[in-house]
Order: sequence, then C-alpha cells, then structure tokens
Amino acid sequence: MADITITHTRAEGTLLEGSSKGDGVFEIVRNHGFWSSRTLGCLYIRRSQDKEAQTWRINAAADELRAAGHEVTVTIDEDTRRTFAEAEADRGERAEGRVERFSDRADRAVASADARRATADQISKRFEFGQPILIGHHSEGRARRDAERIDSNMRKSFEDRDRAGYWADRTRASENYAAHRNDPQRTLRRLERLRADLRKQERAHANAVEKGWVSGGRHARLIQDLTEEIAHWEQIVEKAKADGVKLWEPGDFAPGDFVLYSGSWYEVERVNPKTLSIAWNLRLAPKQVMSVEDATLNGRVSTHPADYTQVRGRCPGEAMRAFLADGKVPGKKSASEASEAAPVDAIRQAQAEAKKKQPKRRSDPKIPKRVKVECRWDATEATLTWLNGNNQPHKGHPHVTITAPDGVKFTEAVWSEPLLSQVTALLTAAGFTYGAGAGWTGGPGRGIVRAIETAPVQPETPAVDVAAVVDDGRAPADVPSPELAEDTAGGEKTAPDLRFLSSNPVPQGAQKVSHSEHPLNTTPRNERPDTVTDATTTATDAPEAAPTKKAPAAKKTKKAPAKAVAKKAPAARKAPETTAQTKSVQKTIPTDRIDRDPSQPREEFDQAKLEELAGSMRQLGQLQPISVRYVPSARRYVLIMGERRWRAAKMAGLTEMTALVLHGVQEGDRETLAKQVAENVGRADMTAMEEAKSFKRLEKAEYTVDEIAEMCGKSAAYVGWRLDLLRLCEPAQVALGKGHLPVGMAWYVAQLSCDNQMRFLSKYARGAFANDRDAEAFVKATRAEEERRESQGSFFVLADETTAKGGDGQQLIPGAHDVPEEERERIAADRSKLTKKIERLSTAGEILAELATADPEELALLLAGTGGGVAAHLHRIEHLRGLTTKVIKNLRDAQAIAAVRAGFIEINPDAVAPEVDAA
Repeated sequence: MADITITHTRAEGTLLEGSSKGDGVFEIVRNHGFWSSRTLGCLYIRRSQDKEAQTWRINAAADELRAAGHEVTVTIDEDTRRTFAEAEADRGERAEGRVERFSDRADRAVASADARRATADQISKRFEFGQPILIGHHSEGRARRDAERIDSNMRKSFEDRDRAGYWADRTRASENYAAHRNDPQRTLRRLERLRADLRKQERAHANAVEKGWVSGGRHARLIQDLTEEIAHWEQIVEKAKADGVKLWEPGDFAPGDFVLYSGSWYEVERVNPKTLSIAWNLRLAPKQVMSVEDATLNGRVSTHPADYTQVRGRCPGEAMRAFLADGKVPGKKSASEASEAAPVDAIRQAQAEAKKKQPKRRSDPKIPKRVKVECRWDATEATLTWLNGNNQPHKGHPHVTITAPDGVKFTEAVWSEPLLSQVTALLTAAGFTYGAGAGWTGGPGRGIVRAIETAPVQPETPAVDVAAVVDDGRAPADVPSPELAEDTAGGEKTAPDLRFLSSNPVPQGAQKVSHSEHPLNTTPRNERPDTVTDATTTATDAPEAAPTKKAPAAKKTKKAPAKAVAKKAPAARKAPETTAQTKSVQKTIPTDRIDRDPSQPREEFDQAKLEELAGSMRQLGQLQPISVRYVPSARRYVLIMGERRWRAAKMAGLTEMTALVLHGVQEGDRETLAKQVAENVGRADMTAMEEAKSFKRLEKAEYTVDEIAEMCGKSAAYVGWRLDLLRLCEPAQVALGKGHLPVGMAWYVAQLSCDNQMRFLSKYARGAFANDRDAEAFVKATRAEEERRESQGSFFVLADETTAKGGDGQQLIPGAHDVPEEERERIAADRSKLTKKIERLSTAGEILAELATADPEELALLLAGTGGGVAAHLHRIEHLRGLTTKVIKNLRDAQAIAAVRAGFIEINPDAVAPEVDAA
C-alpha cells in the first residue's frame, strides 16, 4: 500500500503525492475531483490555487483511501499565499504559453490536412475524369484500392482541417485573454460584483464573531482576498482613465439627453446611480432614435435600464432634434462634438433653474384624489369609496351605494360596463372626471381604483332654438342628435383601459351606415346589415337624426336614412352658381409665396424620394409646371397639384417655380378637389387611409360612388371598400397606417363594433393567430355572432384573455347559455358520434405514414400489377388530399366560431345606455 500525502496551500493549490501509475489511487480519488498532471508529476484538484481548501473533497478522498488500506497524511495551510497581482501575472504568463502551444498544434493540423489532400490528389491523377471501374479488368483491384485511399485521405484531410480551426480559435482566445481580462467596461461590472461579495463577507464575519463561530477565520481570509482583488482592478480602471478611455458615470448625463445603447439612440428619462432609465417601446424596436414620445402611452412612459458600462455615446437633446430635423442620425463623432458644445453641467443647471421657477402644485386636501369600487361577483349592489392622497377613505365624502337596474348584475372588473357607466354618471354629477392617462387598477376581491380630478368648468352655452331646425330634418352642426346626447349621458362604451397603438379614446357617439360590397361577400351594398361608425365625423352629414337605442322598434327603420339620402341626392347635387370667371395663365412665381392646400389628399411624403427629386431639380431645374390658384385677398398662391415638386424645390433652394395659375377658383371648389384626388389616387406611396379620406371628401362634395370611380380610374367596388375603412376606430386606423394591420384584413375588422375592433387588435398584436387566415375567420365569426345577438335584442363584446372562462374547452357548447335542454342532448349525442369517426382516422394516418416512408421502387413493384396500376392509387390519394383541404377550411372556421362564442360577454342594451330623462 502507498504512503499518500495530500497538501493544500493557497500558492500551489491541492496536490496528492506518493501515488504511482497502477496502484489504484487515481481510480479512487477521481470521483472527488482529482486529475492527473504530467507537468506537476502528481494528482491535483483543478482551479484550487489562490482559493480556500475544498475540505469536503479532501476529507472524502482521504477516508476512501484509508478504507482501501493506504496511509494518508492531510496538510492544509491557508496562511501560505501569494498576492492577487502575482496570481494575475501568473495567469497572464500561462495564457502566453497557451498561445504558443495552440499555435503549434494548429500549424501541425494544417500541414497534415494539406499533405493528405495532396496525397488524394496525386492518386486521383491516375484516373481520367469520369473513368469508371472496369469490372473484370486486371485494373479493377487497384482501382478499388485507390478509390478507398482517396476517400480515406480526403476524410482525414477534412478532420485535420476542422482540428486546425479549433486550435486556431483557441489561439485567438489566448491572445485576447489579457485584453478581455483588463477591459475597463468589464472591469467596472466585475467591481460591482466583487464589492457586493465583500459586503456579504463582512456581514457574515461580523455575525460569526458575535456568535463565536469557527467560520470567522475563513470569512476574514475571504475579506482579505476580496480587498486585494478590488484594489487591483481599481488600479486597472484608473490606468484606463489616464490613457483616455471614456468611462460613463451618472454625472455625464442629464434627463433629456440621448445615449447610444445597443446600436441605437435612446432618450434618457431618469439618471440613476447605477443605470440610466431610457425610453423603451418594444413594438417600435429596433429604431435608430427612440424618444420619450415614442415610449409614451396614455401619459405613461415605458423605460428600460441601461448599464453605464454598455453606453457608447451621448448626444444632447437639442442637438439630436436638430439632427433629426435635417433628416440625419448622428454618429459617435458628431454626437461627441455636440456633447462638447453642450456640457451636461450647463444643461443640469438650466433644468434646476427651470424647476425652481415652476410653481409648487398644492392639492386641496378637501378634494378626493381617487375612487374605489367594490362589489361581489354577480352582485346587484356596489360600494363607491372616495379616497384621499394616502389611499385612505376621505372623511368629507361618505360611501355611496350603487344599485343595479332590474335584471342587471354587477361584476368587479374593468370591463363591467353596467357598473362603470353608473360610476361615470355619479362622478359627473359630483363634478369630477377621470384623471388624464390613468386607468383602472386592481381586481376581484381587492376592488378597482382609479384617479379622479375636478372637472373643468365649461363656459355656458347659449340656448339653441331647436324649433328652428330646417324642415328637411337636418339639424344644425352645434345641436347634438338625440342618440349622441343619450350616449353621452349613458357613460363610456368601451373599457377605459383598452388601448392599441394610440392614446385617443374610441368615439362614443354612433350612427348607422351601410356596408359596401366585397369580393368575398356577395350581398349588395344597399342590403348589408348596418354597423356602427364614428358620429363625430358623420353627424353633420346625416340626413336625419339617428334612431335612439332604447326601443327595439328602431330596428324596423334601419334603412330609412339611406332612402332619405337617395330621394334628396338630386336636389343636393346642385352647386351654387358662381359669377366669377375662371382663367388660367402660366408664369413664374416666387416659391415662398406658395402655400400648401390643407385639403390636399396626400398627407405623407417619402423623405428619401423627396431628396432624390431635389437633387434632380438642382441639376436640371423644374421640368413640369405645378398648378396653383391665386388668392387676391392674401396675394398668395395655394397649391392645386404638384405639392411633391414644390417640397423638393424648397429643399433644392429654388426661389422661383413655373406654375399654371388659375384665377377665380374659390376654396373648396368641387372640380379642383376632384382633380387633386384623381392625380394622387393610385400612386404607390399613397396609403389606403389617405385614399379613403379623399373619396370621403368627394362624397361630401356631392359626387356619387360611380362618378368617383370613373374620375379616379377605379371600380365602384374599390371605392366602396376604401370608404368602408373609415368605419375603423382611430387606433385601428393608426395600425393600418403604420402597416401593423393588412389592408385586406382591415376591411373585415371595419365591419365590427368599436369595442370588438379594439379587442381583436389587442389579440392580433399579441400574436394570438397562427396566420392571417385564422385571423380573418375569427373576424367573420365575430361579425356573424354580432348579427345573431342583434337579432335577439342584445349585443356582445369579446372578452379579454384574462377573463376567459375556465374549464376544459372541449366540453363546452359555444353559446350554451341560450341552448335548450333537448338541443343540448342532441349535440352531445352527435358529438360522440363525430369524435368516434375522427378517431378512426388514426388508422388512415398510419397507412399514409407507411406510404410516405416506403421506397418508390418497392411501391412500383407492388402496385404495378394491381387494377389501374399506380395511377389509380395516386388518383385516390389526390382525391383524399382535396377532401382534406376542404376539411381543414371547415375546421378553421369552426375553431374561429367556437373561440368567439366561448369568449364573449352578452350585454343588455338598456343597461349600457339607460334612458335619459327628457327633463
């Protein structure tokens, strides 16, 4: 048996001596972390230098060796140590040694790969290109041996080449060890971690000393090690600063600056001791410049922490906005120059002075700051509590009990519209309104809370003689329709915290309009069911007031407004006669005396293409005149056609432009508007919403859909589709304009109510659909369910995902709340039969899987002798494929219908929009 000695010192690590090859010691201790080293000539534990002894490994190995009959001596010396600087220098020397060794290995592998490739090439020269092995010839044996040698040498050449790449990568890693280890940015992050460890060991040492534990000495040694290591890395950081390396700190930034982080510029919202809070909007990332406005939604700014060690540049806010105004994004050099011109100290001082000048906002303690609503599930009563600034019940405002109307139950959730509508009415009566940018927070069991503020005092509106309304039923623009007044009093129609891409609320007033035709829907435009559209844009154009929602009988007169429009259209089309004569003359006019027409159809212009056109105009001048109308009162010109050329001319610095000047054309002229729309519609860079708004302007100018289509070179159906896009709520229009919502999908979404549009957009943005076909089927199913509910005297909105019904969805019957018991039994029986049939498809799946993996030659041999041959079986499989495609479509539609019916909230219209007392 061997005499084994295990020693541990901080300088040498853990070593096991006295063992020789074949004595069985290594086989015993290898499970305890010991390795063999030819350099050391003994066994050792990896990475044990400059560290505390791993006594659990050492003692376990010693016990096992003693059990095997060996004499074991264990010596642990924690006091013999070397400084951290010496250990770091030793690690650097070993890295240099690895560079030499790994480089030699890479060179040998490359040489071996080249030699084996040369051998394979030399052997292959004996064969002509494409020469086959001559079976039965005397050269067959040699040819086969040469082929095997070529294959062997080529394979080994590839293996050696891969091994050379591996050692080359190891060589580069060793060469970069020192630079990577001493990188100042990484060193700063390392220092943060080491200082945290030091504080932890100091607390542990103090606790051990206080309680008299034996671990106090170990903690003291670790404190000494950490203190030395921190001092070493602090010297590295100071050296980097002396060498001119910029290390960013909190004092280098001020709120409003822009920082270069992860390749993009982000505006700084807050400056913190360890990080910067930068503006962050995941939907817009990656974006070259992200401002606070981009990250603001409903008054709240989304931020992301940016470590100072990952910041690569600073640009003052004013300088960044100047760069963006010129259409440029600054680089590190330009940003550095701008940063030197606007030092952060001056910016901080200006911000501090501006803050001092701002008057301190003092809130009145007598006014409540929030309201809290509490109720049980399916309750008929709810409690409203006024809260002060400390979220405590306000002493000056007692609790209010809200009672639900007959047949209505409250739910403590942000989508409980019967409850929230009464809360809104109560706040309005008390002189309060919801706080800007705030939403409901909380949930079931905790109550929902929202900030409130004193409603602004509205100026007294002069009385309007309603009897003076014109005989044709058209109300003045300043007199709201009865339905709009009822909606306003009835409360909000959408959940207050439902948002998508826009902070603007969904319009509440609504009136009925008809659908247009669509290639996937054969119902004529004038026979489609009505939908809800924004009353704020159509109230002044309505031929008569929209019917109220309180009586079901109003549905019988749904088409009355459309008929009224048809009867009065010929009379309304007569334009007022003008005595002014129109004349035109082409001449050169100053560029600075030309103004943009606010009714211009196009609203967005590609900046890059404008710069290209401006460059062409600098070289060649203006090639085509623009069209303008002269305004005698202002002695200026207003553009009719050619705004893009006018913008490019200003960018090119042209002081004069050739223009066809029209005299006698009045603002809002029908023909001028028609020319503007006809010139712009159909351009590749004109968005769908711009086209829709242009067609709407022509429709307001008393043009029919057929006339608009003929003027613009489009079909009447195309014009109708575009007009239908105006039924989209504002967030959906924003999503369409930004390209987040496809145009084809937007038409289907426009058929839904505003509530369901918002909820669909929220699901679509979260990626709830596998593809656009699934989303389209879901929208169609939602619209079908809306029509079905409307026919039953109610309507529904899609539920949020957080409020979806629980349980196994496979056991539910969509719309089960209105299914009779007999129908339930029939559905259950048919479901059992259908599922059993579908389960039998597993046999067909096994057969198809077997055919899919079969060898084509084997299939040809097996099926060639059957009736009809392979072609007959192929025809049968193709028939099955056609049926499978139809089944997939039916199941996709069924999935959409089930998803819609299983996740909706049925609402009684009388509860959502209660009657308004005429008094």
